[in-house]
Amino acid sequence: MAKWIYYNRNQDGEHISDCVTRAISTATGLSYPQIRKKLHHTSKLFSCDKLVRDCYSNLLDRVFGFERVSCMGLNVGQFADLNPCGTFIVRVPGHATTIIDGNVYDIFDCRDYLCDIVWFVYNK
Repeated sequence: MAKWIYYNRNQDGEHISDCVTRAISTATGLSYPQIRKKLHHTSKLFSCDKLVRDCYSNLLDRVFGFERVSCMGLNVGQFADLNPCGTFIVRVPGHATTIIDGNVYDIFDCRDYLCDIVWFVYNK
């Protein structure tokens, strides 16, 4: 069964509305400031709010080239259980989180949230 592991990638340890930055940074291994900068540049390039799904999707789809994976009808925990290997960025309505090797890394337990979009980052 998928475990939730408390993990706050925010460099200041704050609990703020930065889930997109935290999730991408956690999944890619790039630093929090690097991802924040990439999101800023992406928002300028595409004239959008960096925390809106359509904007950060451009970063994940076009810049990083991550593949989208089907998650139809699954919640985060179920998706993690079905994918015990690999790293994924998961979007749920109003939030983004990271799954690494079947475990959910986030500042709160979102395993019961329904998946909306999943990006496959890599497999070890």
